[in-house]
Amino acid sequence: MKRWVSVVVVVVVAVVAAFWWFTHRSSATAATQYLTSTVKQGDVTSTIAATGSVGAASTYSLAFGSTTETTSTSTSSGSSGSSGSSGNGGSGSSSGDTVASVSVAVGQHVRAGTVLATLDASGSDAAVAAATAAVTSAQAQVVAAQSNLRSTQSKIASQTSTSALVASAQAQLAADQAQLVVDQQRLASAKAKLAADQAAVPPVAAAVIAADELAVAQAQQSVARDQVSISNDEAALASAKNGSATAASNQAQLAQARASVTQAENQVLSAKASLATARTSASATSITAPVDGVVTAVNLTVGQSPPSGAAIVERSDALTVVVDVAEQDVATLKVGQIAQVTISAVSATVPATITTLPTQANSSSSGSGAVTFPLSLQLSTDPEGVLPGMTASVAIVTATAKNVLYVPTTAIQGTSPNTDVQVMVDGQPQATPVSIGLSTNSSTEIISGVQAGQVVVTGVVNPVASTGTTGGVGGLSGRGGLGGGGGGFVGPRNGG
Repeated sequence: MKRWVSVVVVVVVAVVAAFWWFTHRSSATAATQYLTSTVKQGDVTSTIAATGSVGAASTYSLAFGSTTETTSTSTSSGSSGSSGSSGNGGSGSSSGDTVASVSVAVGQHVRAGTVLATLDASGSDAAVAAATAAVTSAQAQVVAAQSNLRSTQSKIASQTSTSALVASAQAQLAADQAQLVVDQQRLASAKAKLAADQAAVPPVAAAVIAADELAVAQAQQSVARDQVSISNDEAALASAKNGSATAASNQAQLAQARASVTQAENQVLSAKASLATARTSASATSITAPVDGVVTAVNLTVGQSPPSGAAIVERSDALTVVVDVAEQDVATLKVGQIAQVTISAVSATVPATITTLPTQANSSSSGSGAVTFPLSLQLSTDPEGVLPGMTASVAIVTATAKNVLYVPTTAIQGTSPNTDVQVMVDGQPQATPVSIGLSTNSSTEIISGVQAGQVVVTGVVNPVASTGTTGGVGGLSGRGGLGGGGGGFVGPRNGG
């Protein structure tokens, strides 16, 4: 019995001794393992990444005679814009015009200059005819007023005696009375023609009625002018018989004649302005596409009057991208910077240029903690199949250090200007001060302190602990040495 007890004791002692030797040998032989990288030479690039959506660069609200352009600005929703008008041929259509044709539909692509819709402008043509006749009448009144002025001047110049003045005044009175009879007859004839044309079956053209009405108006003006002339002649005759009032009468007649000329000339200017307006309206008989683009709305029906607002809406082919960037990145942005835009929906990546810088933060970011700013970019080309509203990912290069020494950012310890790296010398890390330049999430430029090819520590792998727990990969802690405990690599210190 004692023999078996002795054997068991020996075995237990041997097992304990073996376990002690094994665990202590493992702890002694397990050395710290370092994650390393070499100092390299190349480019370090800082990039801003953002997401947003595609939108139309410009939208055009088209009407007969006007075009209003709304350009996309730095708004996340793309709903706001700045407006400016440019003519499409006139200032608007006549209220009597109707739509003659509509040659496009919503979703159709059109080229710049394509006629999209036309008007039946017969009402505008009649307005032009009436305005033209009014100009002719006003010009005739100028000729008559100038003739009357010359006659008055001649009459005054030829005055030699009271008897001659009386005779001249009587002759002028008789002439004007005769002219009144002629003009009254012309007025009666014009009224009769107007009444006949208005009662005609079938009805006569609107332009003919307008011309008749103009003729009546002109005849009435002539009669009124004759009556004024007769009244003036009677006053002149009375003045001629009163020699003392002759000079004052002459001056009054000259002033009135000159005023009549001025009034007639002003009527010509007004009539010409009305004619220009009528011609402009008549010329606005079509809507054309101002740019290459896609029709997004058609508010026209053939046979009906056009709307007072937009008749057709077109968005340009040119596309823009609006993204939200973090507030710390705004200061690094400049108009003209090139970015790469990826539109996943059509599997395309194209260059884009920053066109508009932010002016204020997005209203939606207030109170949310993360403040963002809207940024607009113009696509250099439009990928096939891309549509407004599609999601876009943007990468903007904000800084580049070319052909420089660099190390992984995880190798940097401390804060600039007091930074260093751990250089491996004979298998052991040695702290080496360095001056750094451009730093991104992944790489940091080294200005001085190390040379290309040197090996630097980027992290450590912890040894197996004596307690039997599993170790892990450790990163570099702050300035002052290598980090020990598990937990992975130390995260980036600054954005890129």
